[in-house]
Amino acid sequence: MKSWWKDVMAMEFRKILAYRSDFWITFLGQMFIQLLVTISLWHSVFKENNVTSMQGLNLEMLALYYLVANVGMRILWGENIGFISREIYEGTFTRYLLYPISFFQYKTVSYLSYSLFYSLQLFIFYWLYQLFFGTSDLSFTHLYYLILGIGIFLTSSLLFLTLAFMVELISLWADNVWTLMIMLRFFVTFFGGGFIPLNFLPHWAQEILAWTPFPYLINLPVRTILGLSHHTEIIKGIFFILAWTLILATFVKVIWSRGQKRYTGVGI
Repeated sequence: MKSWWKDVMAMEFRKILAYRSDFWITFLGQMFIQLLVTISLWHSVFKENNVTSMQGLNLEMLALYYLVANVGMRILWGENIGFISREIYEGTFTRYLLYPISFFQYKTVSYLSYSLFYSLQLFIFYWLYQLFFGTSDLSFTHLYYLILGIGIFLTSSLLFLTLAFMVELISLWADNVWTLMIMLRFFVTFFGGGFIPLNFLPHWAQEILAWTPFPYLINLPVRTILGLSHHTEIIKGIFFILAWTLILATFVKVIWSRGQKRYTGVGI
């Protein structure tokens, strides 16, 4: 029982790598197409405005921003949509009620397995970018901010997981929560800085968002990796991440305590 989490992580890694060719083709294809489209769009914006930088970011920094953001969002997403609702609808959710460990513990370790896997990929892609387009090496400063940013991404993934728990557990009442999860990802991507760096938004919008969990999911870890965040901002961001995680975890506990009484699935 002491090493159950190692067994769960090993099982999830085997699932991820079961179809390696399909995984890498899909992952690299989607990432580079998104990156190419985004950079082409920003190149047109820079050219149209006849500038070399906007909001302190030049085209090269924006390219790195979106590279880190795209891989970073995969750290947040963890497992695919429906990691709970699908099992509730199929009735296989019953097995978690029979396990000698907590359902939330099992799902958290399973979820973080994907986050750790994509964290390793982020490290590799960042190093390749620096090798071919940057300073040709990973200096101590680069390495420090990279590890710190990945650590924030992993912490943020717990916050997103809590949000996902809230939405997925609604399936104990509703017949379909897939649309709600899509909406959650959209809000996180838009208000978190996945579509556009948040410093391009109006100042009043940035002040409002600073009190929500969204900026700390994507914008903060990406800016940390790029070396654009000072330590005061990082400490404040980590505090908000932990605070929002605890607040939302309370709601998850309430939803779970009420929702499990409605579960009538069968099967193991």
